[in-house]
Amino acid sequence: MPRPRRGGWIRIHRCGLGGAILVAVRPSARHAPRVNTPSDLLPVVYADESSNSGQNLLDPHQPVFTLAGVHLPDELAASIVDDVRYQLPPTQGEPKYGSLARSSGGRRALRRAFESMPEGSVRSYLMDKRFMVVTKLVDVLVEPLADADGLNLYEDQGGLALAELLRMAGPVLGDAAAFHQMLQAFVDWVRQRLATDDFFTAIAAYKASIPEEHADFAGWIELLECCRGVADETAADLATGEQRDILDPAVPALYCLCTSFGEAVGRFRLVHDTSKVINRNTTLLRMVHLLPDPARPGRFNDPLPAVQIDFADSTSHPQLQIADWAAGAVRQWAAHLAVGGGDRFSEELTDVVKPWVVGAVWPAGTVDLRAARPGGR
Repeated sequence: MPRPRRGGWIRIHRCGLGGAILVAVRPSARHAPRVNTPSDLLPVVYADESSNSGQNLLDPHQPVFTLAGVHLPDELAASIVDDVRYQLPPTQGEPKYGSLARSSGGRRALRRAFESMPEGSVRSYLMDKRFMVVTKLVDVLVEPLADADGLNLYEDQGGLALAELLRMAGPVLGDAAAFHQMLQAFVDWVRQRLATDDFFTAIAAYKASIPEEHADFAGWIELLECCRGVADETAADLATGEQRDILDPAVPALYCLCTSFGEAVGRFRLVHDTSKVINRNTTLLRMVHLLPDPARPGRFNDPLPAVQIDFADSTSHPQLQIADWAAGAVRQWAAHLAVGGGDRFSEELTDVVKPWVVGAVWPAGTVDLRAARPGGR
């Protein structure tokens, strides 16, 4: 298990709770009392993802990541899936969301299925991948430097304000292509496909594209340049594997989703669609309560209410099939919000899927300038 260093990837996994840089709805974390309940008697939550491109967060064809969880009785879940299958041609294979959403009959079947879901049985967490890159740029480089000077960027949402400022002003006050190249260089550097020197060359190139009249904003890019020492240390950790998956949205989304379900059902067993990244991070998820919460100084992270994590596929559990539909629907709706386009069905999904969303890494479109200034002054 990696040590909880400042600027390490556990920070982004705080999913915005209590003021970390990710935007999220914080659940109250009032979980049921801990009792020694056999795992086969615990409630079961089933989860699946949509559009997970791993750490390749700038794939233009997959701008949004979503995770959906489903808590439904076996009989009800089976009846919902059977009803959908009954409405499809006999030649239809496994009814995945992607194939259903491409036909009018599949869309009608999905709408009918979604209408039959009991309130609270479906929850989802979503991420704007481009904004996540900007938040991680602040998280990995700037936060450790600020912490060394005694400034907690999470306590007063200063890190979030800086990420919003960079996202909104970056492509406008400097060259948009150079700004995108800086973000791409950061992603490639984290993925160990680009040397640290080349990453900082991209930062310098973007700063040089900012006109003199925007010198104040250029000062924020100079702040990134001052983080070379942090970058060298992080690069060493990446090379040894001490930090891994720091850009993958799957683990932070799962922590947030489980926390939300825990508020409703207490401790539960999680069945997740087959996932390599979740599998190799299960130990961290189970031990997250042993790590300090930087957004709440002196306190620790809330424990993961999923006391057991198993993996399966949708052919074994109808709830996983429904989780695939829910994740796909939220992804289609959110992608329509993020980049426009889409079709009428994307808009029609709004009333259905919006209530499912319990939190998000999503740009707010505004900047708290007081929080963005050092010390909040």
